Amino acid sequence: MTRSGLLGALRRWWWQGIDVIEAHLVERQHAANVRVFCLGFAAVLGVMWCLQWLAGWRADLNALYRPGWWATSLWWQAGLIAWLLGMASWGKRVRDARAAHPWAVQLALVPALGGIVLLGVAHGLHDTPVPMLILNVLVFSRGLFAWRQVRWALGLSVLLVLASELLTATGRMPYAPLLSAPVFTGAALHPWWAMWVRVLFVLAAVLMSLVLFCLAVAVARRRQELETLVSTDALTGLSNRREFMTRLAREAHRQARGGRPLSIVLFDVDHFKQVNDRWGHPVGDQVLSRIGHLLRAHTREQVDTAARYGGEEFVLLLPETGVDQACLVAEKIAARLRAEVFDADGQRFQVTQSVGVAQVVDGDVDQALRVADRNLYQAKRAGRDRMVASVAFPEDVNRPALAV
Repeated sequence: MTRSGLLGALRRWWWQGIDVIEAHLVERQHAANVRVFCLGFAAVLGVMWCLQWLAGWRADLNALYRPGWWATSLWWQAGLIAWLLGMASWGKRVRDARAAHPWAVQLALVPALGGIVLLGVAHGLHDTPVPMLILNVLVFSRGLFAWRQVRWALGLSVLLVLASELLTATGRMPYAPLLSAPVFTGAALHPWWAMWVRVLFVLAAVLMSLVLFCLAVAVARRRQELETLVSTDALTGLSNRREFMTRLAREAHRQARGGRPLSIVLFDVDHFKQVNDRWGHPVGDQVLSRIGHLLRAHTREQVDTAARYGGEEFVLLLPETGVDQACLVAEKIAARLRAEVFDADGQRFQVTQSVGVAQVVDGDVDQALRVADRNLYQAKRAGRDRMVASVAFPEDVNRPALAV
């Protein structure tokens, strides 16, 4: 594999992983999130277990731990890791991914948060990177689970910290009880503790950065989705009326400053109520959706705006387009719709639309909308399936329109 191919594969792998974590942060399905949380936290504990296990192979490093506590701590950590892996296995076997399992969440969170706090107390909370790992676990668990699910484990963690501080302050428990001497004693760090601290610090920093990055990605995507929901018609995929009016005001200011042509095209589906009454609303929605597709196909991306104006009414905003060019666009769309054949209950039917076109003058969008609406209803009164167009001159709203 070439270097560029390897980098591409790594990028795809990275973003796939981010997508998976982001999905868990957003969906908050109990079984799946328990699995992710337990696997992630078991990996962190596995790093700490390996560091402590390595220290037991040399007498001088083993002496850094209190006699008899090194092996006991390892067995306790191994048990916690086994428990978390068991919970992760349970989460993978659950068939109904959307089912609620509040008891399983607590069986994962309480031992995990309580266990990492006890490890922090055992190594010394004041002068080791373990509190950073605790913060990682808190942030990650809060991202995966609701506050009401995290609060019990968080409360237990706070109580354990307060209890350890009280016992240490009253002399009933030594500071960093797992160690023969605290990591930081005011002198140069023992080479083993220097390496241990760096590994835990880098681990905590990387995990925190990953969690915050995933949360930022999730927030950005949710914001984009909300903006799309606010500005888009769900049925047709076109802009909604609010978004159309916003863009119309912007383009009108530009037209008033530069004098470039700007046109509005109103479409109304002929006899649409009969379609709904005869074939049902699902078929009516199919018709509207198809019209939305036709409008998108005949407009310029990032230039024109196609919107659902309301009900069976649609509208086009065409910058840099005079009334004659707007009529050509509208006629192409109308012709395509006439040729469209819809199927309902084995019967085929066709629909047409009436069109009103107006060219904006001096940025007066209110006048242009009134003229386009007037032209639309003139087309309907003239027999439907036709188009009426004119320039929206402010001084003469009764100027004759061009019927097509």
